[in-house]
Amino acid sequence: MKQLMPFVLIALIVGGAMLFLNDSYEAELDPDWSQTEAMDHWEMTFFLDNVHEEKPEVGVKLESIREEIDIEAIEFFVDTQYGGFFFQDLDVEGGTRSFTYTEECDFCLEAERNMLPGNVIVNWREKDEDRIFSEFFHFDIQLNH
Repeated sequence: MKQLMPFVLIALIVGGAMLFLNDSYEAELDPDWSQTEAMDHWEMTFFLDNVHEEKPEVGVKLESIREEIDIEAIEFFVDTQYGGFFFQDLDVEGGTRSFTYTEECDFCLEAERNMLPGNVIVNWREKDEDRIFSEFFHFDIQLNH
């Protein structure tokens, strides 16, 4: 038992160090195809990823352009002539200025003429505000199947 104790102690030290020194690194978005548009409050990136696989992914990344924004709730709707999706977070953590949502794209393979046009509508409420703000984006991604 005395010979096993140093190994247990080393395992505990290494395990504790790994637990406390864990870096919550968020990988940068690098999709196969994307289009970015900027408006007054948001920079929106519509993207398609894993397009050469059986089930490609579609998503939207929103980043606030304003530094002083304090969002309480947000939702966005993506609409194309082939299908769409939505995202909603009614209890946003304080200080969050970036939102990314991805899901399997059931309609991506149906796009005709290698084009995927669509719209994104973003609605959000800021803390200490009684009204809902909105922005509208249009995208037109060229697909090369």
